[in-house]
Amino acid sequence: MKKNKIIQFSLVIVGIILLFFTYYSSDKDKIVDIDKNILVGGVSQLTKEISNILENVEYVGSNNKGTFFELNAAIAEIKYDNPNISHLQDVFVVIKLSDLRTIHIRSDKAKFNKISNDCEFFENVKITEQDNIITSDNLDLYMGSKNLITAYNNVKYNSIKGFLIADKVDMDILKNEANIFMFEKNDKVRVKYKY
Repeated sequence: MKKNKIIQFSLVIVGIILLFFTYYSSDKDKIVDIDKNILVGGVSQLTKEISNILENVEYVGSNNKGTFFELNAAIAEIKYDNPNISHLQDVFVVIKLSDLRTIHIRSDKAKFNKISNDCEFFENVKITEQDNIITSDNLDLYMGSKNLITAYNNVKYNSIKGFLIADKVDMDILKNEANIFMFEKNDKVRVKYKY
């Protein structure tokens, strides 16, 4: 019986020593502090540099004037520092108007604002509506209050009625009206009508 008490007492002492070294060792505190510093530094660095990349993205919307749009992109990148802007690649947009006209826009890249539904297209921009085709280097689509398309830089318009080259074209998509400009006052819009 005396041997059992000595063994039990020895086991309790060993247990207390193990607990002490496990939870109160000063070396362990240093390791935890280093790990915390690395983790916090790593997270802040990742937050600044990384973004979400999505494939086969679709944005759908409409406005109070009966204009419906569907925007599709092969790739969308959403950066953490500006989550309301999507950087898009291989972009295709369909705009359906209340008068049943349909406008298609295609470009290599675009920036889409998810709050205002405005979009900036660039690189190989092409707009088609029925037999009308417009190509340009840049295009801004204002779906919010303006319902305006602005094509600029190397604008070329081609239809069954003729051909046009200009620096900038503003199109009111509801009224189906366009204003055509050149950036330099001395330059002239080049127009060729087909008879």
